[in-house]
Amino acid sequence: MNADSTSLFNRLQLSTYDLAVAGIFGALSIVLAFTPLGLIPVPNPTEAATSLHLPAIVAGILAGPIVGGMVGLVLALSTWFLYSATFVLFADGNLPLALLAAFLPRILIGVLSYYAYRLLRRWPALAAGVAGLVGTVTNTAGVLGLLGWLGTFPTALLVPVFTMNVPIEIGLALVVIIPVIGALKAVSRGRIAAAQD
Repeated sequence: MNADSTSLFNRLQLSTYDLAVAGIFGALSIVLAFTPLGLIPVPNPTEAATSLHLPAIVAGILAGPIVGGMVGLVLALSTWFLYSATFVLFADGNLPLALLAAFLPRILIGVLSYYAYRLLRRWPALAAGVAGLVGTVTNTAGVLGLLGWLGTFPTALLVPVFTMNVPIEIGLALVVIIPVIGALKAVSRGRIAAAQD
């Protein structure tokens, strides 16, 4: 095994911390998907905005893009289990497109949130807010955008869905992500300081 492949292998290895974050936030994704906690009633054709994407955002920020992608995959599997028929309907019966719309944006939530946070990490509150914004837009615009662009999701419904869902989902992400990341980072710093004493 050469140095380049060893370096790649080391980057792909997950620590106990990474696995714990993936397990906790993956489980939270399942709870949100299978209970009313993951959906916020709104008066538009979808009838609900979502909080399902929040665990993937937090996991990506805390443990990196691989863990964020894993939690996004758990979200994708959960929503596919619940709403696969809807995805296939709006994909005009095109199963590969339905799978693409259901899985790709959800996996990218935590990945893109991690990189958004990392880019601005010198300003933690701003970084967390931007990561929440990026993760939310990746989820909503990714799923509906793919179905609208390549499928048969009615274009006339995209505007009311975006104008009602996206602001609520972004607001929720900011209200949840900024304090949660601040608190978890503070706890992490405290444990590191205690271990060094």
